[in-house]
Amino acid sequence: MAAEGEVVGGRYRLVHPLASGHMSRIWLAVDEKTDTQVVVKHCAIPDGLTIGQQELIRDWALPEAVAASRVEHPNVMNTLDVLPSWDGPWIVMEYLPSRSLHEVIDETGPLSPIRVARIGLVLVSALRAAGRAGVLHLDVKPGNVLITDEGRVVLTDFGPVVTPNGIRTLADAGIVLGSPKYIAPERIFDHATDERSDLWSLGATLYHAVEGRPPFVRRTTTEVLRAIGAGRPEPPRRAGPLAPVLAGLLRRDPSDRLTVTGAEWALRGVVEASRRRPRSAARRRIPAALAAVAVTTTLTAVAATAQGETRGGTDVAAATVTTAPASPDPNRPAGILPAPARPGLTTDAAGSATVLSAPGGTGRSTADGPHTAGPDTAGPPAGGPAATGTAVPPALPPGPERSTGVPAGPGRETAPPPGHTWWDSPDGYRIAVPEGWRRLDIPGGTAFRADADRLRLSVTAVAEPPSDVIAELEIAEMETALPGYRRLRLEALPAGSAAVWEYTFRDRDGASMRSLRRVTTSGGRTFVLEWQSTRQAWATNLPGFTVILASFTTRP
Repeated sequence: MAAEGEVVGGRYRLVHPLASGHMSRIWLAVDEKTDTQVVVKHCAIPDGLTIGQQELIRDWALPEAVAASRVEHPNVMNTLDVLPSWDGPWIVMEYLPSRSLHEVIDETGPLSPIRVARIGLVLVSALRAAGRAGVLHLDVKPGNVLITDEGRVVLTDFGPVVTPNGIRTLADAGIVLGSPKYIAPERIFDHATDERSDLWSLGATLYHAVEGRPPFVRRTTTEVLRAIGAGRPEPPRRAGPLAPVLAGLLRRDPSDRLTVTGAEWALRGVVEASRRRPRSAARRRIPAALAAVAVTTTLTAVAATAQGETRGGTDVAAATVTTAPASPDPNRPAGILPAPARPGLTTDAAGSATVLSAPGGTGRSTADGPHTAGPDTAGPPAGGPAATGTAVPPALPPGPERSTGVPAGPGRETAPPPGHTWWDSPDGYRIAVPEGWRRLDIPGGTAFRADADRLRLSVTAVAEPPSDVIAELEIAEMETALPGYRRLRLEALPAGSAAVWEYTFRDRDGASMRSLRRVTTSGGRTFVLEWQSTRQAWATNLPGFTVILASFTTRP
């Protein structure tokens, strides 16, 4: 048995045990190569098996652990290394300061149906990602759902076998592994396992979260298993609108059970219904309207928080706010404020690019070109291309291809900030954009880009103003598909109807990025402004965003 101070794999020094179970022992460890904390799980061979069964599990444990490590999703624990050992593989994972869902329930009592529905949405997304990787989880339970100190929900600790071949081989040998209170009945009685088995376990987990106990509670494990095979659990008393979802997930026959897509629809329906109900004054942290977007002290650069970069807190790259995560079902309901998409899924090719610059330096407002200041106001924008030493793209000649689509109107005589040009959007807002930036049409809004530091500004008009913008952002965060996502802050701002969500992530080529979403409501309309750059250049370029925010206005 391993002991404190032991070094595993030549680099992971065991500090102290975190948890232990029938088939594993989990340690906090230090990666002596990088001097960072990690979690190391030793997958032991369970007791009570014949020698042949033990050898079978020993043969399959390592390749199955490698298969599970291929699942990539922001809400699935990231596996860093898988190490072979004669008595079962060691799995090295990121360290996330957190409590398990089981611990949260024990400490605070049953959770509200809405919170449980949101957790369920995250877990459905994580299980979908596992399915895309060709594996099952097969040990979904409250103890394997982590709630990080930042509020992120993470699924961890896959079962000992996760591939169809591994599951079938062990079942043929009479081995079915799982946690009795959360194992699907067909796995026990029919030796049949597929993605629907994980959904039953999800239902049992959500039942426990909202009721404060598992769906089948008996004196012994044998009685629990008999109750699972016999029929339905006791009707929930606290679940409210979540009760039909639990019933659909806990159906005895897998063919009658909710599918992954059906579970997602049902859970999202519970969340959507909660948005339509009046909120208490305490929960409704965002007032109804804001006359103009104000520049606040909260837009100053946020220092990097190194402690959060553990167990799921690696840096990440920028994403657009205008595209929801890809889904196999184009008709599935979407949140009001969509989650950031995985880098590479969004495209700037949705429309032709236009370079914003002063047409001939006249400074005149024209219907067929961007609105610019004259040569006396020309100069590099704060945080713009010229400020970073990158050449500004040449100006395009005035012409129909550069039309904003908005006729000349009142207020156009106002000069934009130095080095900027006005963009009057058909969506009913005006904003100052650094000269030389490329304008691109994106789904739901408009983006502006510069070559330097991967700078990007996007503005999206939200069709339905959210009644609780913080709740909407929290849901979007749960659904984010960004690799290496890490929250820096998600909070209401004191400047009226405003909220901010700031985070880091990795771009598709591995670059470390940082993004800030600013949500504001003005005149009954909601807009999302997002600013992105490389993390290295964030502090240098952030003042440019304050200039842009101060210029943002809406019109009737």
